[in-house]
Amino acid sequence: MDAHLSFEANPYALSLLIPVAISVFLAIEAWKPRFAPNGRVFSLLMIAIAIWSAAYGLELASTTFGSMVFWLKVEYIAIPFITPLMLLLVYRITDIGGGAKANQYSYLIIIPALTMFFSITNEYHNIYYSSVALDTSGKLALLDLGFGPWYYVHVVYSYLLIFVALYLLIRKLYYQHALFRNQLLFLLLALMIPLVVFTVYFLGYMPVENIDPTPFAFALSGIAISVSILRYRMLDLMPIAREHVFQSMTDGLVVVDNKDRLIDCNPYGLEIFGLKRIPYGEPASVVWPDQPAFLQHLQNSKGEACELILGAGETKRVYLASVSDILNFKRVKVGRLVVIHDITHRHLLQEKVRMNEEKLRLMNSEKDKLFSIIGHDLRSPISAFIGLTEMLADDTYDISPDEKKVLAVQMNESARSLHGLLENLLEWAKMQREEVKVEKDFVVLSQLFDRVYRLYRDNLNTKSIAFYNRLPAQLRVYADENMLFTLARNLVSNAVKFTPRGGQITIAEPECQPGEVGFMVCDTGIGIPPRILEGLFHIDTKTNRPGTEGETSTGLGLILALEFAERNQGKITVESEVGKGSCFKVVFPGQE
Repeated sequence: MDAHLSFEANPYALSLLIPVAISVFLAIEAWKPRFAPNGRVFSLLMIAIAIWSAAYGLELASTTFGSMVFWLKVEYIAIPFITPLMLLLVYRITDIGGGAKANQYSYLIIIPALTMFFSITNEYHNIYYSSVALDTSGKLALLDLGFGPWYYVHVVYSYLLIFVALYLLIRKLYYQHALFRNQLLFLLLALMIPLVVFTVYFLGYMPVENIDPTPFAFALSGIAISVSILRYRMLDLMPIAREHVFQSMTDGLVVVDNKDRLIDCNPYGLEIFGLKRIPYGEPASVVWPDQPAFLQHLQNSKGEACELILGAGETKRVYLASVSDILNFKRVKVGRLVVIHDITHRHLLQEKVRMNEEKLRLMNSEKDKLFSIIGHDLRSPISAFIGLTEMLADDTYDISPDEKKVLAVQMNESARSLHGLLENLLEWAKMQREEVKVEKDFVVLSQLFDRVYRLYRDNLNTKSIAFYNRLPAQLRVYADENMLFTLARNLVSNAVKFTPRGGQITIAEPECQPGEVGFMVCDTGIGIPPRILEGLFHIDTKTNRPGTEGETSTGLGLILALEFAERNQGKITVESEVGKGSCFKVVFPGQE
């Protein structure tokens, strides 16, 4: 084969200087640091096109068969790698790769590398070209190439890569802002021009036979890409990919159309609602059937946000959902975007602040209550006691034995009232300092109330009140005995105070739910008015009133009773009717 290189200028060869110049210019421009890293890929693509165009121009200008074959081989140093570089550039521009390294796309060059090898060594196997001959029938001597099997592999592979690139660009166009859409449209045009031209050439519809117009088509592609780079700054103003942002957002993102059908949802959005996949096209009412407030907000939102509560207990999460309209390039509403932000931590902090405020308010109420007790209820029996003792100590008073007995009874009542009040105050103070420890054991209730009866026997006899302990002998609860005794003592003490002479107090076993055990203290007293009943167990509510015979009452005893019941996992309920009496029911969890 004559490898002597000789050339003769002709219009076809000279016209290829245009794509060479354009490609070299773009390669240099794209290599600038401000365009990295996408500029490097684009620059390699332009270098490959420049090599192909220059080598093909030299092939057309060659006057010998050997020179033509040589430049044909040089062309295939670049031709096989043009479509992989195009696809890689589209991957980078559309950000499908999400920052993946170039070596992750190395599989794309396997077939191009084989194509280059088979084309350069074709004379030894004829796999790429079945024949290579010289056609001198026209004005120019041109190579007449017969296509071998690997040539079709190369063509099919190139078409496949271009179609993938076209698909990615078209899909990207669907989401992009107008400025980025123009970038992508010119890149799409740059892909379409050589695709259409090569297809026409491959099917044999070109007016000049044996001349490949594809390098000329790349000249037009270069112009289109030049506009995209210089006018729309394709390389230094890259669109942030919808896929990358949408999928990696740490907030839940949900897209619905104008008919409230679910269109898209990012991974965190799926996790929020416990979905394994996106229920495309499902109505919002089907996706969120248990969130009526959220559905109403979704339909009527005007930019406000609403709280979305999911789960319960330890898995409870609180989210802030904000809805905004999605407008197309014509500013027409096409759907809505729901951004769901997890505010559970903030919600817990707010709840903690609220609880602290409530605790502070309660502490102030307790302080006021304590001062009231000390200032009035504690002072009254002490003043009475002082007055009585002064009468006894004053010799000017002539007191008969009967009067002394009456004074002694009054002093005893004042002392007992003072003693009970001090006990309650001390117990209450211990609880506020968290000094009361719960030490549970089995307590026989009938025996406990026998002790309480002995404590109040004189008071019961004085008012002629009948006391009935009808608890079964074997009935017992698992609780702290001291707390339970204080609880029972306060309930019986109240019953004695507010039951008139000739009444009765009954201790009995109530009807309980399975697994519960308890007792009830019922009296035939004056009952509790509704206004007092509502705040009976609240320390910041005034519930104290005198007994049937003027006995003092602070209201602190019931607060202690409730506190001790709750510390033993119990609860207190009360039923009362004015003029007919009251019944306090205390229930604890059963324990075998």
